[in-house]
Amino acid sequence: MLPTPPSFVSRSGAFGGYNVTGWRYEEDAAWHVKAGRKSSYQESKTYVVRDGAFDPDTAVPNEKVAILSLIAQWEAANPTATTDSLDLNKRD
Repeated sequence: MLPTPPSFVSRSGAFGGYNVTGWRYEEDAAWHVKAGRKSSYQESKTYVVRDGAFDPDTAVPNEKVAILSLIAQWEAANPTATTDSLDLNKRD
């Protein structure tokens, strides 16, 4: 198995009723995300998000809010090559 490139960043988190995982290369502004409802056993949907635009643009508004909110949190935290998890539904 090949080693993970040093510029690879992956994150996961929850916001609203959605679980979201995402990854990107630090050189690229696009996030590759997978999002699914917490309370559903349906398959998660996958998107590429670049500058707030979704490809494909099939996400419902609540799903977009969850994904964009988490991406903003991930980017504000200066992602490194370490994988971590962020759950905005937990109260500290």
